[in-house]
Amino acid sequence: MEEGRASRTAIATAYFRAHHDKYANPKIFEDPLAGALLHADDVAPLERFLLAGVAKHNPELAASGADRETRIGLALRGLVVVLARARFTEERLADAMRDGTAQYVIIGAGLDTFALRRSDLRGRLRVIEIDHPATQAFKRGRIRDAGLELPPNLHFAPADLEKESLAEVLPRTPYDPSRPAFFSWLGVTMYLTDEAIRATLRSLRRTAVPGSQLVFDYLDRAVFDPGSPTPARARLFEIVRRVGEPMIFGFDPSALDAELAEEGFRLLEDLGPEAQKDLYYGNRTDGLQPTAAARLARAAVA
Repeated sequence: MEEGRASRTAIATAYFRAHHDKYANPKIFEDPLAGALLHADDVAPLERFLLAGVAKHNPELAASGADRETRIGLALRGLVVVLARARFTEERLADAMRDGTAQYVIIGAGLDTFALRRSDLRGRLRVIEIDHPATQAFKRGRIRDAGLELPPNLHFAPADLEKESLAEVLPRTPYDPSRPAFFSWLGVTMYLTDEAIRATLRSLRRTAVPGSQLVFDYLDRAVFDPGSPTPARARLFEIVRRVGEPMIFGFDPSALDAELAEEGFRLLEDLGPEAQKDLYYGNRTDGLQPTAAARLARAAVA
């Protein structure tokens, strides 16, 4: 992302969550507050970009007279993983809380609304959001603009994780290193180098007690093979490239267990598109399908 500027993929993610919450039925994930953090000047350029993409890649639909929201919904389908990963994470967090976990660390939080939505958990769960200072300042401003109350259990930790580690950031927060924690790391790994990812895993391992859990999403490494492009994949890569945050990294699913073990983690789940379809895409009439090559993983500190 550009220095001093809020992440544009974080804004796009919030827009998709807001659009899905307003128009989709049934909903994969409900986020009634995502739209409250966006202004018209955030939404307008995104919608122009999405509609231009429909006109370019699906001229039949563009000329069919389909309404604006139908065309935007079609353009957003390649990013549907943002819904599945949010639901997967919050379901697994709920499981961890039943087992006694009482602190949740969101790495690269963007415009996530979990703490704002879940007032019922304010006395039971400490939420720590770590993100780039520019994105976090943007978010805090939008929370104020929306007139939303900052929950007492929400703690912001501005940090550039390219310059300092989790182990350096967390002591500045109410994080308790002697207690299990649940970490989410969503929409991040595909933008980092292999070494940056491993450094984050090592840092997390140093600061988290055994049994702590990490949920993250990733791309199948095969998606970067130039010999097997697909139109949908090309459009996805073009979207993030044009907003200045290109995707550069993917894991090999067959090697993920071993790679995590090298960094001190035990793989608990690794859900590919078919598994996600079974969990989250049943009984749909709108044709919404999991994002190809996008996977959801959960691991525990060994």
